[in-house]
Amino acid sequence: MKVLAIETTGATGGFAIVEGAGAAGPGAPQPETVAAIDRDIMGRHVEASVCMIAELLDGASLALADLDGVAVSLGPGSFTGLRVGLGVAKGLCVGAGLPLVGVPTLDCLARPLRGSAGLVVPARDARRGEIYCCMYRSDGGALERLSPYMSLAPEALLGEIGSAVEAGGGPVTLVGDALDRYGEVLGALVGDVHIAPRDRWDVRAAVVGAIGLEMLSAGGTLDLDTAEPIYVRASEAERRRGGRR
Repeated sequence: MKVLAIETTGATGGFAIVEGAGAAGPGAPQPETVAAIDRDIMGRHVEASVCMIAELLDGASLALADLDGVAVSLGPGSFTGLRVGLGVAKGLCVGAGLPLVGVPTLDCLARPLRGSAGLVVPARDARRGEIYCCMYRSDGGALERLSPYMSLAPEALLGEIGSAVEAGGGPVTLVGDALDRYGEVLGALVGDVHIAPRDRWDVRAAVVGAIGLEMLSAGGTLDLDTAEPIYVRASEAERRRGGRR
């Protein structure tokens, strides 16, 4: 199977074509990244996304009809990027008659660290003094999600991690760009704490595609009419409307 993977939840737009059987679990064959593009898309999400997808398919000598589905990063992340990514993905699926799968963005950050036994905590800068985060437990080969997808103040995230460690979570591995802004606060964690290499702090379209293949193989497709991003919290416009009310 081949999927087009779309990741527009941050400042960098990532697009990839990933091929594989969609098998999951330790020992399963790894999918192949046929082609990938990563580029700054800030301020021009729609135009840049459409152009980069066309460039990607052309470079791989593929058409939409050669694909088996589209995988899109669902968030949390930039509200504009979430809406554009899902909108473009839906449009492609409607036009080409392809199924759509939605991949939670924090799952994509955690996935490359599933070989790190203990707690894996993706932490993305959510602005407004908060961090998009989630907690996973790894047995050294597979990930189990322990919490909802959240938007927390750094101090609150410290408390959540502390509680998970006390419950037997083991060593802690942190990953994500929130470490740039809140590294000093998160550095208050004590015990066996590890920081993932910086080259793993960004969400990669190839990982979106790899998880998407598994979801597509398992039949976990989205309804094109009702699919929504994972926002986690209200947008600034919604907050302002709520304040006026």
